[in-house]
Amino acid sequence: MNPTTIDSILGRLVRFYDVCSSEAQQRRIERWTLWFAVSGFLIHLGLIALVRAVPSFGVGVLTELDRNYLHAVYTPFSFILFYEVLLLVFALPKSHTSSIAMQYEILSLIVIRRVFKDIGEFRDPAAWFEQTDAAWTVLLDMLGALAMFALIVVFRRVRRTVKHSPESSNLGQFVAIKKSVALVLYGTLLSLAAYNVLQWLMGVLSPSSGAGHGEKNLDYFFFPMFFEFMIFTDIFLLIVSIPFFERYDYVVRNAGFVISTVLLRFSLSTPKPYDLLVGLTAILYGLCVLIVFSYSSQVQPNSEE
Repeated sequence: MNPTTIDSILGRLVRFYDVCSSEAQQRRIERWTLWFAVSGFLIHLGLIALVRAVPSFGVGVLTELDRNYLHAVYTPFSFILFYEVLLLVFALPKSHTSSIAMQYEILSLIVIRRVFKDIGEFRDPAAWFEQTDAAWTVLLDMLGALAMFALIVVFRRVRRTVKHSPESSNLGQFVAIKKSVALVLYGTLLSLAAYNVLQWLMGVLSPSSGAGHGEKNLDYFFFPMFFEFMIFTDIFLLIVSIPFFERYDYVVRNAGFVISTVLLRFSLSTPKPYDLLVGLTAILYGLCVLIVFSYSSQVQPNSEE
């Protein structure tokens, strides 16, 4: 394939991405997310109220429905999390550090959503201190989410200290590559989300699927596979960025972010409470990489793609 053909394909992908990521399109996605989050929350609350008021309705699909109203908070957070994933895709061509920060935000929101789910497991709030193990689980998730929030705030603050330098003349081609990658990632994540929703619904509606199948998929939805895609996306961008950013500190920074993303993926498959430790380690490692990179930019100014 000759360079002219490649440039033509990149140009088409960039134009299509610009349409998908336009400000009007993003506002439309935001409105749809808000609508789905509110509707899902109200529907979930209504189903819980119905099952509590008329226990005979708690059969079939509603058998596994928890009777605690706090579980309804789980539903809007699921839509908010997916919206964060879409924002990450839109941010990918603009800044590598922004996309990494949003990956950290997604993990923290997963933990926060889990807090509401775990609190809903308490049948009687007065029995909090009698259910020691469950109480400690909730407390650790609360502290873990708070620590992640603090590290993310510091990460974004350090990001602003990176000095900029004039962009190279061929950086536009690298941005075009990132937009093309983001477009492919956008389509892949939408397809992956639809597949996981269908799989979960089949697990819930099929009586032979076994208890807990739907709940397992609902807990993490498509996030483990999402982070796997982000690992390969970051590795690909690391490779193609070398001709555009040949400096050692850029290569190490991007490689460090890949390591951080790998740890984020591991945290989703690590048993509690060690998953929090792995997740915090991932964010802390990314923060340390950025701090060193920022110091390097003070010595030799550089641009942040």
